Amino acid sequence: MRGYALLLARVASERQAQIAFARQAYLDAVGTVWPIDVAVALVAAELVALLPQPPTPPKRAHRMAESRQERLSRWRFDILIAATALVSALPLIHDNPEDFEAIRTAIEISPERFPDLGPLNLIRTLRLAGRQ
Repeated sequence: MRGYALLLARVASERQAQIAFARQAYLDAVGTVWPIDVAVALVAAELVALLPQPPTPPKRAHRMAESRQERLSRWRFDILIAATALVSALPLIHDNPEDFEAIRTAIEISPERFPDLGPLNLIRTLRLAGRQ
């Protein structure tokens, strides 16, 4: 949902109705908050084993870089989001391609670690906006 919110703030006003419609269609289809169950936890554990360190540098805000702990927390949340999408067979709509592309690549390189799970279906918010 954060991806849709960021997208709505950036697109031209004539595209906002289309994005809002896509957001609502997504909410109607999902209809539930997906739990972090054993299956998601196991996939997340495999991903953390494959990718223990974040692939991107620390973020900076107001001249302050995020701490190592903040960066690891952000990375682990991204892994949980990706694991949930993978186990639930849902697309992952995102705005930070460097992080999620690293996860998708790890899954593609080591498919034996993720039996019976398809590829991670990434949809970048800019693609929804018609810019990529």
